[in-house]
Amino acid sequence: MTVVCVTYNSSTLVEAMASTLARFPHVVIIDNGSSDDTTAHIAQRIPHARLVTRAGNAGYGSANNQAMALVQTPFALLLNPDCLIAPDDLQCLLDCMRDHPQAGVVGPQNWRSETVPQISHREAFFKPDVDSTCTVPDKVVAADWIHGCCQLLRTRAFREIGGFDEIFFLYYEDDDLCLRMAQAGYQCLLQPAARAFHKGGASSAPSIRIDFIKRFHYARSRQIAIRRYMGKGAGRLHLAKLMIAALPAVVVYSLLLRRRDVIKWAAWGSAGFSAAFGLDLVPGRGKPAPASPVSNT
Repeated sequence: MTVVCVTYNSSTLVEAMASTLARFPHVVIIDNGSSDDTTAHIAQRIPHARLVTRAGNAGYGSANNQAMALVQTPFALLLNPDCLIAPDDLQCLLDCMRDHPQAGVVGPQNWRSETVPQISHREAFFKPDVDSTCTVPDKVVAADWIHGCCQLLRTRAFREIGGFDEIFFLYYEDDDLCLRMAQAGYQCLLQPAARAFHKGGASSAPSIRIDFIKRFHYARSRQIAIRRYMGKGAGRLHLAKLMIAALPAVVVYSLLLRRRDVIKWAAWGSAGFSAAFGLDLVPGRGKPAPASPVSNT
C-alpha cells in the first residue's frame, strides 16, 4: 500500500504529516507549485518519501493522477495534508477492501475531534433531499460519495476509469470519481470502524486570495458537475440563479462590511460569468510544466 499526499503551501502541516507518514514505508508526495518552504520541510522531515515538485499548480486531481502513475502497490491511500490516520485504522480499511473484492474506494469515518464527526459519506449530490446531517453508521455501508480527504483506492480500478477528471481543478473531483467508479461496477464503501482526523480547510495557508480561489472553484466545479450529471437544462438554470443573485449579494454584504460573504459572492459570480461566456478562467492554475523529482526511495 502506498500513501499519496498532495501539498500546496502546506509548510505549517509538515510536522503533523511527518508524524503520520513516518509509519508507512511507501509514500509519494506531489507538491503543487508551493511558493513557501513546504518542499524544503518535507525533504528534511519526511526523507523516505518520494517527493515530486511541480512548477505550477495544475489542480488537485491532476496532481493525484501524476502520483498514482508512480504507485506500484495494489492499493493507495489518498490523504490530505491536514488529515491524520493511524496504522491500525489504515489496516481496517485494507481489511475492508480485501473483504469486498468489488470495492474501488473505501473511506474511514472522519472526525473533527474525538467527539465531533464529519460528514464522510452521502448519496450523490444531485439526488433530492440529500441528508446533510452527520450520521455515523455502525457497520460498513455503500455510498455514492466518500469524502476525498482520506480514500483507500484499488489501484487497478482507479486506472481502469482513467483516474480523476482533470476538468475539476478543485472540489467535486471526489464526487465525480466515486460516481464513475459506480458506473464501472465498483463499490464505494464507508468503514466506520476506521477513524481519521481531518482538520479541514488547512491544506493551504489562509489568505483573501486563497479564499477567493477556493470559492471560485467550488462554484465552477459544481456547475460542471450539475451539467454532467443533471443535464444542460439544470446547468443553465443553476447558472442563471447564481448570476442573478451574485451582484446584489456583493453590494449588500459590502454595505454590511461582511468581508467573507463579499469574497464568497464575488467568487461565485466570477465563476458564473466565466461559465456563461465560455471563458477558460481557472484562478490559481499554474503553467503546465514538467515535474521535477527531488528525492527517490
